[in-house]
Amino acid sequence: MNDTTPDSPTAPLPLDFSALGLAEPLQRALAEMEFTRPTAIQAQVVPLVLDGQDIAGQAPTGSGKTAAYGLPILQQVDLQLDAMQVLVLVPARELVLQGRAELKRLGKFLPNLRVAAFYGGHSFAEEAKSLKQAPQVVIATPGRLFDHLDRRTIVPNQLKVLVIDEADKLLELGFQEVLANIVMRLPRRRQTLLFSATMPDNVMNLVRKNLTRPRTVQADVERETLPETLSLLGHVGTSEQKPAALYHILQRPETGRALVFCNTRQRCEELARFLVSRGVAAEVLHGKMPQPERDKALLKLRNGSALALVATDVAARGIDVNALDTVIQFETPDKADTFQHRAGRTARAGATGTAHILATPAEQAHVQRWPLSKPVKWEPIKVQALPAATKSAKPTAVTLHISAGRKDKVSAHDLVGACVNVAGMAREDVGRIEIFDHYSYITVPREMGPGVQQRLTGARIKGQKIRVSEIR
Repeated sequence: MNDTTPDSPTAPLPLDFSALGLAEPLQRALAEMEFTRPTAIQAQVVPLVLDGQDIAGQAPTGSGKTAAYGLPILQQVDLQLDAMQVLVLVPARELVLQGRAELKRLGKFLPNLRVAAFYGGHSFAEEAKSLKQAPQVVIATPGRLFDHLDRRTIVPNQLKVLVIDEADKLLELGFQEVLANIVMRLPRRRQTLLFSATMPDNVMNLVRKNLTRPRTVQADVERETLPETLSLLGHVGTSEQKPAALYHILQRPETGRALVFCNTRQRCEELARFLVSRGVAAEVLHGKMPQPERDKALLKLRNGSALALVATDVAARGIDVNALDTVIQFETPDKADTFQHRAGRTARAGATGTAHILATPAEQAHVQRWPLSKPVKWEPIKVQALPAATKSAKPTAVTLHISAGRKDKVSAHDLVGACVNVAGMAREDVGRIEIFDHYSYITVPREMGPGVQQRLTGARIKGQKIRVSEIR
């Protein structure tokens, strides 16, 4: 499978999705999601995938890549066949969960569509049990997918399409051998789609080995830019000044919800402990955390019961936090694309946002070599003493854990009803609700938290007595 004759489409981009040849249920889902005009990567990729072509695609973060491959692969799924027909490999658990959610939204009106997510840190036995009715689409991390193939809980003999997403990050994380072992077990007659933010030699080698006469697609890769609605601010000082600078940035009302980047797990944990000790509601996110703890940290940032999330790049890759106000790069990255990925987590879809970077003079010189850093407004860090005790305002909301979830047939409507009818809340006071397989989360105003917890504990939802506790 090493015949590579890359090509790039030159046809003008269609103005709306109706020109891409997508089935009516997919167009209905796009209309419900208020997606009307395809992005550059979507306009190029969708027709080629529907035509059966292998694809080597290069696209930056936020380009609409998941829908670019998701729409045409969903159109090819045989909904009457109980077998894995599409396999999507991604490097991180958060990308698995985000990808599954996106594919399910796109396939909302496809009857009997089953999309499964498999990843390390999740119960293998539970995943195997879920395979009794085989999903047509599987999105997984390579290690966990290989475990399923090795134990024959997944048999890939009906596979039509393999998608290798974030290929550069997969190789960076050392998945070369696992990927090779997975591909050896898949049918040779298949369509293969590979996407990567960058195309270094090792990614091109992966393309040559696994794709047949691929069409190459590039979307906005020549244009290293960040959103025009993004403000870039640089702060220069000594390493010792950085914690105080971070603390004072987080105290500003306009900072809102912030994602703080560090380069290592250890630094993330140290920094989160520092912030918590100063009264900042901060959570940590890195690759060694158990999945429930990662889910909890993300949830608390999304619903406002945490004001800062301190994360590594791998863990933050693909996280889904709408209306993220601020990004702070506490440690400078080595590469320009990492700088771009971090800063681009805010100011999405036309929203405004601010990206800070804390740097020593040497780190500033390194960052200034990158063309996309030209808009950064640099200023010296103003040394401000850290107070012995802070009066930082606590988040106005708390998150409650409910001991019932999707597997118990619990819906958001059921949870709202319990809050209103049992806990005596006004409907408008019920905040964000997220439902998982065996538990759910509800956000409520902080002052109501203890009373709601007390009144809901022991109540019945769908005939099941529930337990309620506050997430701390």
